Amino acid sequence: MARRPKEFKDYYSILKLPPDCNSQEEIKKSFRKLALDLHPDHNPNDSESEERFKEVTEAYGVLSDPLKKNEYDRFRTDYLAGRTTSSSNFHYSQEDIFASMFRGKNTREIFEELNREFNRSGFRSGNSFFQSLFFGGAVGGLGRILRMVPGPIGKIGIGLKLAQVVGSSLYAMHKMNQQKQTQSEEKVSQKPKNPLTNGMKAIFGKKEVSLDLDFYISIPPVEALNGTRKKISYQVNGKTEQLMVRIPPNFLSGGKLRIKDKGKINAGKRGDLILSIHVDSKASPNK
Repeated sequence: MARRPKEFKDYYSILKLPPDCNSQEEIKKSFRKLALDLHPDHNPNDSESEERFKEVTEAYGVLSDPLKKNEYDRFRTDYLAGRTTSSSNFHYSQEDIFASMFRGKNTREIFEELNREFNRSGFRSGNSFFQSLFFGGAVGGLGRILRMVPGPIGKIGIGLKLAQVVGSSLYAMHKMNQQKQTQSEEKVSQKPKNPLTNGMKAIFGKKEVSLDLDFYISIPPVEALNGTRKKISYQVNGKTEQLMVRIPPNFLSGGKLRIKDKGKINAGKRGDLILSIHVDSKASPNK
């Protein structure tokens, strides 16, 4: 049974290169610039930036590979000339191209270089970022392929397997932490009040009012394992504020993050936002 011809994409146009470009240095330079410009964190209000990032990566994966580039050039010439492409050898899916890239030494080097640039810019990077973006967090064949790759990229495959194995454990820990927190709150509420302290507050009128603001979110186990960024909206003094919060990898359920100067406002002073994070298998992952 003949393989279905690949849908045509003009990879030269996607990478903003002339169609006769044969310089690997130029191909790498253009991809690096576009990857930095199209990183999703650099375009938070553009819902299409992730797809464009994946598209330029796919184009680089083809044009940086001499064999795939030769096959693609013949496929492109036939397509633009209106000739049939059914006999073309160029049948690679986007998934095939990504998996092949992470097995190649040259492409691993460019991704490690991009990682350093992303870190300097404060953008998501590393295994968890590429895993969720290119492979959607799916466990299976790609995970097995990537675990065989040496170096930091190979850890993506290990991460995929870990996400599958520890998901139920994280959920169980979440339930235990919830129970402990409830018991702790009950003990605090039963603690007798000190009449001397209360009396002094009433006399001097210096009852302290906390300006800290508590906020709760739930995240799925895979995001707790790999780390993520969450956009939250909350009310402060009757006004809605939005904030992008970075949750580090290996975050335990019930843990808290203190975000300075994002709490309640009173008399020119501002408290902190106390973000409580719970790991829940029913929570929706980032999109």
